[in-house]
Amino acid sequence: MRNKGFTLIELLAVIVILAIIALIAVPTILDIITDARVESKKRSIDLYGKSIELAIARRSLTEEVPIGSYKTSGNTLTLEDKDFSFEVEYDGAKVECDFVRIYEDGTISLNECKVDGQYVDYAYGIYTDNSGANKPELVEGLTAVIYDDNSEQWKIADIGEKWYDYDKKEWANAVILSETGKGKKIGDTLKVPSSPEDINDSDVLAMFVWIPRYEYKMPENVNKGNPDLIDVNFIGESASVPTDGYVIHTGFTFGKNVLSGIWIGKFETSHTILSSTTKYDELKCMDENCEEADNLRILPNVQSLRYQKVSPYFYVTRAMSRVNNLFEINKNTTDSHMMKNSEWGAVAYLSHSQYGKDGEVYINNCSSYITGIGADNAGASGTVATCNSEENKYNGSKGVNASTTGNVYGIYDMSGGAFEYVMGVFNQTKGASEFNDKLEGIDEKYYDNYTTTTATDEAYNGHALGETQGWYGDFSEFVFSGGPFFDRGGFYGNGTTSGVFRYGRGTGGNPQYLYSFRVVLASSITG
Repeated sequence: MRNKGFTLIELLAVIVILAIIALIAVPTILDIITDARVESKKRSIDLYGKSIELAIARRSLTEEVPIGSYKTSGNTLTLEDKDFSFEVEYDGAKVECDFVRIYEDGTISLNECKVDGQYVDYAYGIYTDNSGANKPELVEGLTAVIYDDNSEQWKIADIGEKWYDYDKKEWANAVILSETGKGKKIGDTLKVPSSPEDINDSDVLAMFVWIPRYEYKMPENVNKGNPDLIDVNFIGESASVPTDGYVIHTGFTFGKNVLSGIWIGKFETSHTILSSTTKYDELKCMDENCEEADNLRILPNVQSLRYQKVSPYFYVTRAMSRVNNLFEINKNTTDSHMMKNSEWGAVAYLSHSQYGKDGEVYINNCSSYITGIGADNAGASGTVATCNSEENKYNGSKGVNASTTGNVYGIYDMSGGAFEYVMGVFNQTKGASEFNDKLEGIDEKYYDNYTTTTATDEAYNGHALGETQGWYGDFSEFVFSGGPFFDRGGFYGNGTTSGVFRYGRGTGGNPQYLYSFRVVLASSITG
């Protein structure tokens, strides 16, 4: 009797079946292993964060632990630009974080952390919504806030809990606190001005809104009277190739760096003194060390700063991050600058996406140039009547329509108010701005240079020029040698021709009572 065994064909069949099983199972197993490793690294960051909190609590028993931004080296935390460090008792995997923030109330956040030499896409102590938007970078000087509908006031947010939701058009807001505001804790309400007279009696010096990096797709059938929405996908700073049919917005490229987002001034910029018509051209700032910058404010219900040439606006904004500035902006991590045309476009496109206002942003038609005012409709004529009306203020039932989100979480004064000069210039032409010839000495990352006079040039996509020309009937006039600087938004008396997609031109000089400007903070500057 012959012993039975496997034939060669049977063996081959078994091998083929095993190979198929391996092809199916191995990737799954590898994914499980990878996920487990990632979760392990996240737990290491959590343990490291808790160890830091414990170290802060212990150190605070004997001396004050300064708030601010720290760097880690092993188990040592060192406060940037100051002679202070302390040790952390931690025995887990090696964790190093590029950005550790210690807040007034002892809470912390950790960003850009490595575990055993590899970066982990995980932040400790910071809430993240479900939209895919990059986490707001709370650089030194900024404090997260959330609006309390019951008290109708802003309060300091717990960044470990929900404080923004882009799917619900609730963009992330942050503030720079005054000396009185610095005494407030999480959950405490903050006083902001209710009238121009309150500008120096506020818990807040400036308010900003986070615009996360994204790619966009223009609507196929553009109706210029009532255009369809722009489709937006939020993307990380490492993304370099757009999804098919989309364009990566250029407003998040800053010099050699790609940013995860930018902080935009929530309102047109104001000043503690220079706002009335009697202060013609008195902002004497012609360098980046101008101390006058400490008098800038970004607040609702106050009068915007006007009557200046482009150059003082540019330099006073740069000086907000000079050494020992009032706002405690750290120039090593944050770059303050006057808004560029491409950055205006980044806000404008997001405002007209699924994450922004459903319809046209209403005009600020207050003829007294009070910030954050919203008219009764999108193209109302200029008047003083809305300036002091509670329902027309930025958080009133009508005023919220002048926000880019249709609620208090958006950006205001982008339609009407004052014209806003932006750093978008024709062929580096200085015009009457008092800049040096060809803007000599100014880093090109601080302005958009236009070498043609064609709005539809693809090089200018994303700038809210040719792609959106004529939307909602907004006025359009491109820069040229005789009017080299872009102005945006229109002013209170422009009616239906004002809007977030409006663009015009000016000489950059001959100070006009109609022109203001806006501040931008670019975070994590390395180049």
